Amino acid sequence: MNIHQFSAGFQLGDAISQEMLEIKRLLAKENYEGKIFAENVLSSDRKFAEKLTKANIKPEDVIVYHHSIHSKVLDFLLQFPNKKILIYHNVTPESFFEDYDLRFSYLLRKGREDLTVIKNHFQHSFAVSQFNLNELIHLGFKQSRVFPLHLNFQKWNLNSEDIKSKTHSNQTPSFLFVGRIAPNKCQDDLIRFARTWKSNYGKNFSLRMLGFCNPDQQSYLDELNFMITQLDLQEEVKIIPYVDESMLKKIYSESNLFLSMSEHEGFCVPLMEAMHFQLPVVAYAAGAVPETLGEAGILFQSKDFDQLAKEIDKIFQKNEYRNKVLFQQNQRLNSYLKSTSILPLLEVIKS
Repeated sequence: MNIHQFSAGFQLGDAISQEMLEIKRLLAKENYEGKIFAENVLSSDRKFAEKLTKANIKPEDVIVYHHSIHSKVLDFLLQFPNKKILIYHNVTPESFFEDYDLRFSYLLRKGREDLTVIKNHFQHSFAVSQFNLNELIHLGFKQSRVFPLHLNFQKWNLNSEDIKSKTHSNQTPSFLFVGRIAPNKCQDDLIRFARTWKSNYGKNFSLRMLGFCNPDQQSYLDELNFMITQLDLQEEVKIIPYVDESMLKKIYSESNLFLSMSEHEGFCVPLMEAMHFQLPVVAYAAGAVPETLGEAGILFQSKDFDQLAKEIDKIFQKNEYRNKVLFQQNQRLNSYLKSTSILPLLEVIKS
């Protein structure tokens, strides 16, 4: 028996892709073999995943499908009578993309419609957060469960140099956001915050936004670059295209606060990554973000940038406050990492 995993796309560094790699690794420890397939795979990533057209499914194989958007993958999988397992990562509401990428907006709308088809043809279903599970339950999925994402932070091998001074205040603010350059991530609001911070506290700070931009959504990236220029933030604000793991580690290590304005998340792995790198996390309370943070980090309900700047300034001015935030984040991260297990997936594979 092989356990084959499928998704619309595979890109190293993407949360779904990382999850598939971790599941493959954990299943291998249980003596299960299998491959990862996707409709879209970058040529540089084909040592990790293969194109959908190369999939060879045998009658005894188990199919694990990671769903987040419409693609050819679902129709391909429906051809087979094999046991099928859904892992739901959420579908971003199409409305975020209607002004930038109509084709992508269509794929998101179809992706949500696909859930009804999946409900009728898949034997088992999981969601990577309670937020996502609530959607499945609302749609009538039976006996679905939360299957927490498997986060592999050992790949970074942190040492004291990587987290030096993270527990000290009075640092030059170095804000970071990691995530796709996309309208639902609201990098435009990060830029507006940077303008407010510069007006209130001067230009001695930096904001880096790191992420891949779909070429079809170039108009949103163009809008961001236009804002940076118009608001005279070229020195302070930088947009960095997707980088490899070693550069990502370097950027996390150089930063001292993670700031998210995202308005839709099915989990948001970078929140956990930031905790791992000892960055205080400040995030807009949308989607699964409150669930992911638990009692840790600092959530805000309103994008009142003047008020938010005051709250964030406290983190840089008050050691005790900053250390309390980091302590709570460490507790949350440790608790989450202990909650992950491959056993729920093994149970349905063997059932």
